[in-house]
Amino acid sequence: MKRDKNYLKWRESVINRDKCCQICKKNGKNGKGLNAHHIIPRNFIKYAYSLKNGLTLCAGCHTLAKYSAHKHPLWFTNWLKINKRTLYNTAMERINENP
Repeated sequence: MKRDKNYLKWRESVINRDKCCQICKKNGKNGKGLNAHHIIPRNFIKYAYSLKNGLTLCAGCHTLAKYSAHKHPLWFTNWLKINKRTLYNTAMERINENP
């Protein structure tokens, strides 16, 4: 995704809302070292900039660790279901309306 102003605003809003990695609780200095993860893939443009489609993760929990959101999406989905039920339910509703 091109780092346009809408993306940058979405990223900043997600990180400001969550303050730290929602899995391991690491926090970055002024948001540095933190990533905004799209729960529903960002190619679903309708939801790309929705705050309900974002979750703050550190680099490890986002892409680097064995059980990261990108390396192990099934694990991440299960984690989301257990730990962030509202975001999980919103994502499932949105996916079901766009089969």
